Amino acid sequence: MDYEGAVRIRDMKRIAVENGFDEFKSMWEGPTDKTDVKAAVIGAGPAGLSAAYFLARAGFDTSVFEREESAGGVVRHVIPGFRLPVEAIESDVEFIKAHGVQFNFGVETEKMTVEALRNAGYSYIFYAIGSEVDNDIPLVGDRSRVRPSLSFLASFRKDPSTLSLGKNVVVVGGGNTAMDSARAALRIPGVEKVSIIYRRTENEMPADHEEYGLAKKENIDFLFLSNPERFDGNVLTVRKMALGEKDASGRRRPVATEETFTIEADTMITAIGEHADTEKLTWYGVPVNEKGWPISNEETKESKMENVYVIGDAQSGPSTVVRCIASARSAVEAAIDKILGPIEDEEEGCGCGHDHDEEHECTCEDGCDCDEDDDEEMTDEERVELEADENAFFADVAEKKRMILSSKNFGDKEFAATEAARCLECSYLCNKCVDVCPNRANVAIDVRNTGIFADPFQILHLDAYCNECGNCETFCPYDGGPYRKKFTLFSLKEDFENSENSGFFAEGEDILVRLDGKIYACSMDGDGILTGDEEGITDEVAALIEEVYTSYSYLLGYVEA
Repeated sequence: MDYEGAVRIRDMKRIAVENGFDEFKSMWEGPTDKTDVKAAVIGAGPAGLSAAYFLARAGFDTSVFEREESAGGVVRHVIPGFRLPVEAIESDVEFIKAHGVQFNFGVETEKMTVEALRNAGYSYIFYAIGSEVDNDIPLVGDRSRVRPSLSFLASFRKDPSTLSLGKNVVVVGGGNTAMDSARAALRIPGVEKVSIIYRRTENEMPADHEEYGLAKKENIDFLFLSNPERFDGNVLTVRKMALGEKDASGRRRPVATEETFTIEADTMITAIGEHADTEKLTWYGVPVNEKGWPISNEETKESKMENVYVIGDAQSGPSTVVRCIASARSAVEAAIDKILGPIEDEEEGCGCGHDHDEEHECTCEDGCDCDEDDDEEMTDEERVELEADENAFFADVAEKKRMILSSKNFGDKEFAATEAARCLECSYLCNKCVDVCPNRANVAIDVRNTGIFADPFQILHLDAYCNECGNCETFCPYDGGPYRKKFTLFSLKEDFENSENSGFFAEGEDILVRLDGKIYACSMDGDGILTGDEEGITDEVAALIEEVYTSYSYLLGYVEA
């Protein structure tokens, strides 16, 4: 698990789409529920297209306004074609059009103000204009051969033959845009060497590991702990950097040293981040803060103006396609809630179609048997059979964790089958923190009999056995820190008081519980039920403590150091 790499989920999804999307479309039926509510989406990038799709699927009369002559945004007009084929974008756009979305291309989007759109009858407005303004770089000397990454990549995507960069190209930055710019520059005729300058180290670089690996594979040079200062002629003066204290991003801050060096450079491409177009947002009528970002609700993406949403990179800053899709979905769901009300959880009703009270009990009149318990008591034979099936699945999952499989050099069909077999079913049983702890400070508590948890096991951290070595955090596939985040059993009251972990300390039948920083005084009654100051304690926490008392009592009590 730790050395052969994660399951390649993105490749699995690609294979599924490439091999199953046409069949899905042949069976797909367009949205039938229509409303007379008009929605306008400004921008046809990933966020805008996603918003249009979700809106149309919900029945909105949706129109998209885009300044370019085709949809796709940065994915189509900026990101190099070797990263994403245009056919994939066109397929998605055609599917969105099939939902009834109206696309308007070549539009002067500057005219798409809130006032103008409302006057045109649009009740809901979604601005998805991206973050297309490059951050400036402080540089002394000749700036005539300094190119912002987005304009360079747009020119490369449109017609690489129009570009002339010279022999030596330097790209400044450490994100995915820097990797794209460097790989694109290497494909320009006449370019012999491309170097990436980054002011921190490889460990702090924000680029995806995969993108970094592809750049190295193409023999692009990397100069870490370096920052350009002066560009004269064909000579770039670079300042050596060192790492200082951590900044707000959690990365160590780059600090200038007294040392400099020079390298040859004909062109510099800056890829040090982008930000939203503050002037454009203000012109539209969207309120912005002192830093130029739209003032909006983090969850719903709604701006200070009612029914006006800012989504995608325009709201969050440069991110990923997936995050833009998620942003659009959150905003559209918020708009749907305003019109149709929150979508009720299907499990909160009995399905009879009648109203239900706050306890989800049916309020219908006599004659409806929906409140009757449909779950008949299981026979002993059925219970044994169910337990056997569950234990067999448990054994299969445990066996997987001992296997190493490779899916290299396979075709799509074989690759997909092998990758699926590599999945360790962590959603059912992980226990990695249990396996890697040298002190056995993490214990898997079987909670299947509680009827409370979706997962069959819950991890209990034993404070007395932990020396905070960090193994569990290093190997956690969820990128968590179990020794800090898992519910903790304390052996000493002093340790309980000095810790911030959520957990409990037991002394006989008396129990102190800390949950989200608040301490509750409880006790365990003779039937193994947590009582006392239990208000505020979740059912899950109570069930876990009760299970420890009932089935794992040997964990309780003082532990000698």
